[in-house]
Amino acid sequence: MSEGALFASHLGPAHTRFRFRLWAADLVDLVTAGLLGWGAARALDLEQTPAYVLATMGSLWLLVALLGGVRGWTLGRRLLDVQLVSARGTPPGVFRAGVRAFTTLPDLLMVPLLPARPLDRLLQVHGERPALGASRWTGLAWQLPWVAALVVALGFIALPTRHEAFVYLDLKLTGWKCCHGYRRHADTWMCQRSLSRLVREARAQTPEAQPLLAQCPEASARVKP
Repeated sequence: MSEGALFASHLGPAHTRFRFRLWAADLVDLVTAGLLGWGAARALDLEQTPAYVLATMGSLWLLVALLGGVRGWTLGRRLLDVQLVSARGTPPGVFRAGVRAFTTLPDLLMVPLLPARPLDRLLQVHGERPALGASRWTGLAWQLPWVAALVVALGFIALPTRHEAFVYLDLKLTGWKCCHGYRRHADTWMCQRSLSRLVREARAQTPEAQPLLAQCPEASARVKP
């Protein structure tokens, strides 16, 4: 396709009408996938390096995009009330949705600068509002599993991983005070969550937990029957 066809100023209304609504929906989905991926990395106790975290975020974004291609809806699109459709007005399908997963970010950056999304035009997809009379909230109910997954992911993000809990209790002065019941530190969120994690790992016979348990009276007291 020529440069003129890609960036032509003479655009059909389908590609310009709801582009900002679709832009906002894609942004919501990217943030959702990022939080889900971050939560998954922490839930799996993966090393919290940028490479691992970005890999899980990218995997979740691809999953969100592929599932969104089946019917054209995602959590973000339901919230913004815009459906992704092909030029024929049907859902784009898994293949186009998979390709679009890799073109969404550059398209998001170009939306404020161009009258249409050029990469969406190449894929022949655009945003469309549902027909009059369609229930927005009924459709949103189908996205509740994503909302539940997001809540769970936020929980894992808030909780310390095994590595973080062990480092806190073993190497931090505040962690040492937590282990020895200093009142000022014992009631803090990090202390309580780290002690709970150590107790859980000790009961699961995790090798790294046993030496630390012996040095942590507060955790040892919780393990004893």
